[in-house]
Order: sequence, then structure tokens, then C-alpha cells
Amino acid sequence: MPTLAPRAGRIRRSRASAHRERGQVLILFVMGATVIFVIGAIVVDIGLWVSERRNAQAAADLAALAAATQLRDSRAAGAKGLDFAKRNGYDDAHVRVPGDVCNAVRAEDCVTVEVHEDGPALFSGIFGVLGPEIGASATASYTESPPGPGWVLFANSSQCDTSSPPVNILANHLEVTGSTHSNGNIHIEGPDDNFFGPVTWVCPDGLDQAPDQQNTGTYRPPPYPVGSQPSAIPVGSWSDVPCTANPSGGDINADLTLWDVPGVRLKSNVICSDGDLFVSGDGISGHVTLAANRGKITITSTGSAGNRLQPADSLSGGPLAKLLAVSFASSVSPAIDITASGGTYDGYIYAPNSRVAFNGSADVQATGSIVADTILISGNNFKLTAMAGLGGPPMPPEIHLED
Repeated sequence: MPTLAPRAGRIRRSRASAHRERGQVLILFVMGATVIFVIGAIVVDIGLWVSERRNAQAAADLAALAAATQLRDSRAAGAKGLDFAKRNGYDDAHVRVPGDVCNAVRAEDCVTVEVHEDGPALFSGIFGVLGPEIGASATASYTESPPGPGWVLFANSSQCDTSSPPVNILANHLEVTGSTHSNGNIHIEGPDDNFFGPVTWVCPDGLDQAPDQQNTGTYRPPPYPVGSQPSAIPVGSWSDVPCTANPSGGDINADLTLWDVPGVRLKSNVICSDGDLFVSGDGISGHVTLAANRGKITITSTGSAGNRLQPADSLSGGPLAKLLAVSFASSVSPAIDITASGGTYDGYIYAPNSRVAFNGSADVQATGSIVADTILISGNNFKLTAMAGLGGPPMPPEIHLED
């Protein structure tokens, strides 16, 4: 007859075995979870270290670039590099001038910045794994740029009064190609005045733009301040001007000896006067230079055809070859007053002791340089373009990281 005793024993053995298996699974789970936690902790900390290494490199790059801007003074460069490193959270920093080998012409035009810090140990420290030392270095170089394009507008006055800026541009739809500079400040009214060449000034906050100009004007490169620039000097003094004609009373229109065709074509001359000089008309052409010692020069377009004037032939090949008009007057303002409707005006216009006023319209093109104590530009729709010969301002230095 069957009995249940053996089956009951097997059941008890199965329950004991199940308890043992559950204990083994728990041990394996705890061990696995611990391993996973340790690996995860190390992965997280490694991620932090990689991130900190990137931050350190970025801080070193910025500090090196900042230091390079001061490389004309090695102490200033060192202080600037340390300052920027600290601003980015790295008190342990070192600056070397000259820096490591770079592509600059002179070794002292290189600077190297190193930054260091102890890496964080967010989780790995629990297991006795300390964070590594994290550091980075960067080398930057400083290279002088060549001078900018020639002067098209140069005002020597150091006036910083915003109500009377040395360069006062009231024109609209003006295109200026070349360098514009004031040893004081500059006002640009606009709108739609476009500058293809440096616009530079000396006074603090020395560039003033009307709101419409800010929205519509073009500047290539962006305007920037510079130190005071030596005056551009097309001609030294009155005695340097080689006069070939001296009209009585200064009225060029009335002196028929100055004309090939009266009112149409002027003879090639350097026309001089101790007082005023003035000529007006429409469609006048000629190779003529106007020079006044103490008086005012006035050139006026009376129609839409425009005048076409360029320097006298007798100046060709000499130091004054590009001189179109010069007045040394100091008691009159403007010393040179040009109203130009259409046409072309080539050459240097120079008033070292007073103002040049140029009012342009109808697509007049002036190629040369206007150099004066102060300059007033007015009108609309015309172009001013520099003529090679008078050097431009210093361009911003080239500062870059070395590979």
C-alpha cells in the first residue's frame, strides 16, 4: 500500500534548496550592482575630467590671446595672461615670454600660458581613486599689420567736442574708399554712408553716428580707435608751391589768359594768389592746381554736367605731382570750399590751418585725399576714393593661436 512519507521529504528538500538559491541570487545581485556602481562612478568622473580638460584648454587659449595683445611690454603681457586665467577660475597659471616656438618673426612676439588644477573626484574618491592633475597650455603670437589704405579724409585737429567734430560727415548715400581718420572725433550723419577702409579716431567714444546711419551704413573693417597720427602733408609751406600764374583779384573766370577756351577748358597752370581764388562754371576741364597763401579757394559747379579738374602738368614727376588745391589760410573757414555737382576731381586738397568743405551731388567722383585741420562733407550720392601716396593708419595687429 503506497505511503506519503518519502514525498514529504522531497518537498522539504526542495524548499531548502530554493532558500539557498535565493541567497545566492541576492549575493550575485549585490556584487553585480556594486561593480556597476563602481564602473558608473568612474565613467562619470572621467566625463568630468574630460570636460575640465576642455575648460582648461579654453582658459589657456583666452589667456594667451589676451597676453599677446600686450606683447610690446612683457610685464604687461604676463599680468594680462594671469588676469584672464584667474577670471576663468585658474589661480595656478604661468606665463612665459618669449613663449614656445611659434611662427612669429621675433621670439619675443610669442607668449605661452599654462593653467593647472586638481581634477574633481565626485564618486571615484569613495573608492580611493583620486582625481588627476588637469592642465593645458596655449601659445599665441603678435604680428604687426601693414598700414591701411591711403588717407581719403584726414583731420589733424585734436578737438573732442561732439558739437564740432574735426570730421563732420553730413552727406547721405556717400561711398568712401580708403582710410578716414580724425585726431579728434568723427560724426557721421548718413543714412547709407558706406566706408570701404578703416575709420579711426583718437578721442574716447570718438565715433558718433546718427541712428539711421547705424542701421544702414557699411563699415569694412569695423571702425576702431587709434593713437594720434602724424599729419599727412602733401606740401610743406607756401614757399614750396611753384606758381606759374597769378590772376589779378583772384577771379579765374575773368582772367582770359588762364583759358584755352574761356569757361570751358583751363590752361595747365599752378594758379596762385596771396588772397582769395575762385572759379565757377559747368563742364570746366583742365590740368590746374589752385594755391592760396592767406585767402580762400572756392570752386563751384553751376550745372549738372560737372567739372573735371586734375593737377597741373608742371608738377608731374615732382613731390607735388598730385596737388589739386592748397590754402595756408588760418583766419578764414573754410579755407577751401568746393561745391561739386557731377564731374571728377583728382588730387590732394589741403588746408593745414583751417577747414575744407566739400559738398557733392549727382555722382561726382573725387579721387585723392582731403587733408585739413577740420573737414565738412555734405551732399548726397557721390564717391570719395583715396589716391595712392599718403599712407593710412595702423591696422589692428594680427593675434592668433599657434598650432
